[in-house]
Amino acid sequence: MAAIKTDASSRRMRVGGLPSIVPGWALILMIACWLIVTAPPVQAQIAGSPHDFSSQGWSGGEICKPCHTPHHADTAVAAAPLWNHEVTTATYTLYSSPTMDVNVEQPGEISKLCLSCHDGTVAMDSFGGSTGSMFMTGPAVVGEGLDLSDDHPVGIYWNHQTVSGCGTCHYTHGDPYSYRVRFYERRVECASCHDPHNNGAEESGMLRVSMAGSELCLECHTDK
Repeated sequence: MAAIKTDASSRRMRVGGLPSIVPGWALILMIACWLIVTAPPVQAQIAGSPHDFSSQGWSGGEICKPCHTPHHADTAVAAAPLWNHEVTTATYTLYSSPTMDVNVEQPGEISKLCLSCHDGTVAMDSFGGSTGSMFMTGPAVVGEGLDLSDDHPVGIYWNHQTVSGCGTCHYTHGDPYSYRVRFYERRVECASCHDPHNNGAEESGMLRVSMAGSELCLECHTDK
C-alpha cells in the first residue's frame, strides 16, 4: 500500500502520488476509526472473580457458560442476556419492619437469577439443560431455607423517598444506570449492590461500592 503523506497546514493528502484535499473533520474521523479497529478487545471483569468457575470440573473449563450461552438460551428469561442456567421457582419468607414505608414483594427476576445458585435449592452445575448436583453451601448461601427475613429486602420499589432531583441518581439522560447503585424496573434487587462480574476480592462481596465508612449504605440512605 502506498504511503500516506499529510501537510498539516493544508491537510493535503497524497495517496499513490495523487493529491487530494481532506477536510479536517474527515481526517479526525479516519484516525478515530483506525483507533477503534486496532484497539485491543475489552476483557470482562468476571475472569478471575469469585464467579469464574472455569477451574471447577463441572464447568467444562468455561467462564461464561454456567450463566450465559451463545446458542439455545432460555428465551423465557428477559432480565439477563442469553440465559443458560436453571432458574429458581422458590417463594421466600420476606423481611419485615415497622419502620419501612414500602411493601416488600418477592424478589424480582434479576434477583431470582442470583438466587438460582445462592438460595441453595438449584445446583450450580444445573445449566445448559442439565440437572446438576453441586449445591452451594456455607456463607455464600443467601436465604437458606428460603428465608430472606434477615436480609436486606430486594424486590422493593425505590420511590425516591430521600432523594431530591433526578440528577442525584441518574447522572445523564442517556444512561439510566450511571448511578453506582442500580435499580431494575424501579426496584432494589441483588444486583443493585452486587456486581456479578466484579473481580474484586471474594471477601468484598462483589459490591459495586465499598462498605468503608458505610459508603454503600449512604448511597441510598442519605438521611441517616
